[in-house]
Amino acid sequence: MGLLSLTHTAVLGLTVEQSCPSVTKAEKKSAFISCTVTNLNDSNYVHWYQQKDGEPFKRILYINKGGINIIRDRNHPEASEFTVKQEQLNVYILKVDRVKQSHSAVYYCACWDTSVHSDRNYSHPVQKLSHY
Repeated sequence: MGLLSLTHTAVLGLTVEQSCPSVTKAEKKSAFISCTVTNLNDSNYVHWYQQKDGEPFKRILYINKGGINIIRDRNHPEASEFTVKQEQLNVYILKVDRVKQSHSAVYYCACWDTSVHSDRNYSHPVQKLSHY
């Protein structure tokens, strides 16, 4: 079960928001982690990262504004176990079909303008996923 609270980050008009900081799921159950990103333009992508205890961030995948192109990171060993979809105009849902112990981590959504390839990143810690 998750605790409900509202957190958000806003930079240069782009807002990343999350309302549920923690999710605990039984193994083999599905887990959903949402991220609301407003003021995206066509060159923005929403990226999902995973950070396990004591490890660096690992990008899982990213998706374009329209929710059509999903690109999984080839360097993430479990990327194929995750999917993402655009639920509403601004809401992106990361899904784990069958939770397992190795999925326990903090998940971040981030976005930036790929047309300029700058360091103007907008990121936010989204949720901690635990199993039981």
